[in-house]
Amino acid sequence: MMKRILGTVGHVIMLILVYMAFQLCFTFVSMFVAVLYAAFKGYITVDGIADIGNYSSMLSTPDTNSIYVGAMAVGLLLSSLAMLLFLHLVNGYRLQPGFLRSMQPRPLFYSTMLVFTSIFSLNILVQWFGLKDNVAELLDGLTHNVVGVLTVALVAPLLEEVMFRGAIQGYMLRRHSPAASIVCAALVFGIFHLNPIQSVYATLIGLVFGWIYYRTGSLLSVILGHVLNNSMAVVTALVFPADKALPFPNGLVSSAAQLASEIMGFVFFGLLSVYFAVKLHRSLSPVQQPWRDVSDAI
Repeated sequence: MMKRILGTVGHVIMLILVYMAFQLCFTFVSMFVAVLYAAFKGYITVDGIADIGNYSSMLSTPDTNSIYVGAMAVGLLLSSLAMLLFLHLVNGYRLQPGFLRSMQPRPLFYSTMLVFTSIFSLNILVQWFGLKDNVAELLDGLTHNVVGVLTVALVAPLLEEVMFRGAIQGYMLRRHSPAASIVCAALVFGIFHLNPIQSVYATLIGLVFGWIYYRTGSLLSVILGHVLNNSMAVVTALVFPADKALPFPNGLVSSAAQLASEIMGFVFFGLLSVYFAVKLHRSLSPVQQPWRDVSDAI
């Protein structure tokens, strides 16, 4: 038992470290090129090139800020693509075109609706915690960059589901109980975000994604759901930029009426989530044991 646990921990740490290495490498290279370009255009002094670890000068003007955000977007995109390729080559999870046909229409509909309703209920719940959002300004910048939108809305969800559900949770499910596998994968998913409000939300929505993946054996609906979730975040960032106040003075809970409407929304979407979870469960055959071998990944 202990050997299996240590093997699982080692597997998870290895994947996280590899992805962090890709992120550091591609982000550094992208930022270095960005600094050189900014110096060439005359936006920063040549002396700023030597201080590559300090990017404060890159945020001082609209031109340099745009270059900085673009470099971050390119770094995130390249690191995500590199990690997808790595997972494919080491047989961590081979995402093949067949995954688009891996679910029947009815379970796909129920699972997609479950994700959709869960997004609304969990967003309301997490906002009540009053947690900090340390990446709001970065997300705001990425939403005004074509590469950033592509990365946040499409590529990042694809990678995160392949990595955390396919490569990590799938590995756990073949060695541990379903409940432990789903919870642990969701916790790793949340901690990985390293941002208070994102970590809590990612853990909670990760439980939903994890259960769907366990019951369906397919990444199709969770990838679609994750794309939907991130796309809604992009739209929200565009409508309510980080440098502008929200249309109510004290956050989401600004009055008794506002709180009452949020509670009603939380209960409404929560009940819908339960309904679609039950419908999805009943539309599928019992889960086969052992779960699925990695060679069956589609």
